[in-house]
This record gives sequence, structure tokens and C-alpha cells, in this order.
Amino acid sequence: MKVKWPNDLYYRDKKLAGILVEMTGQTGDAAHIVIGMGLNLGMGTHLNDTIDQPWAKLADACSPMPSRNTLAASLICRLKASLIAYEQQGMASILADWPQLDNFIDRPVKLLMGDRQVKGIERGIDEHGALLLEVEGNITPYLGGEISLRRDD
Repeated sequence: MKVKWPNDLYYRDKKLAGILVEMTGQTGDAAHIVIGMGLNLGMGTHLNDTIDQPWAKLADACSPMPSRNTLAASLICRLKASLIAYEQQGMASILADWPQLDNFIDRPVKLLMGDRQVKGIERGIDEHGALLLEVEGNITPYLGGEISLRRDD
């Protein structure tokens, strides 16, 4: 299992799940976070024509398949542990493991930002969670909600 910055899970270079995080609050005050996940469970091959990127379903990555209740309980337990680690350690809880988990590190990618496209080599994330993109020997951080990362084959 790998991650694609900022919010997807990949299995064998195919999208398995997407995560959406919405936060409200003010700097220095309590934050309220809603976290949602879409996980490909029972995808049929007929969807290949309507989905514009390679995808995987959980059965491809997990055998035997857990029950939905076991899966939900496991995801909630791991999410809770990750949130506690993040609360205690900040980005340090993520940075150490990121290079091994990053699906696109050191690979050609393109960033889609509205009508703008930037191509380069993905170099991981920085201490703020920004994606690091190398273009012509220069590494630039990118952070924002309207950026889409795609492989550039």
C-alpha cells in the first residue's frame, strides 16, 4: 500500500481509496475536522470506461476480505492512533515514514492547477506537508487544495 499526496491510497500503482479532510477553526483555537474515505470495495470492470485513471479494489490487495464491520473498526482504530501521534508529534509523525509510503517519489509527475500544468520529478514532502517538485534542478514546494498530482508517463 502506498500514498499519493495529498489524499489517496494506492495499490500496485492503482488508486484504491481517496481521503477527504475538511477543517474549520481559527489559528490558535480548537479545530473541527471531518474526515471521509471512499474505498473501492465492489468495483466492476465495466467502470473502466468511466474512470479516467487506473484503479484497484480492496479484494486485489486483501485476501481474505474482512467483513465490513471488521474493516471499519480497523480503519477507525488506526485513524485514531494516527491522529493522536499527529497531535503529539506534528508532521514528524508522518515525515519519517513518507519516503517508503510515497507512490510517486522520484518519479516523473505533473501537477494540475486549474489551467496550469507543471511537470517535474516528485521529491516527497516538506515539514509543512507541501509536495516537493523538482523542475530543472530546482525544488519548489506546492501546497493547496486545488492541486492534483498525476503521473507523467
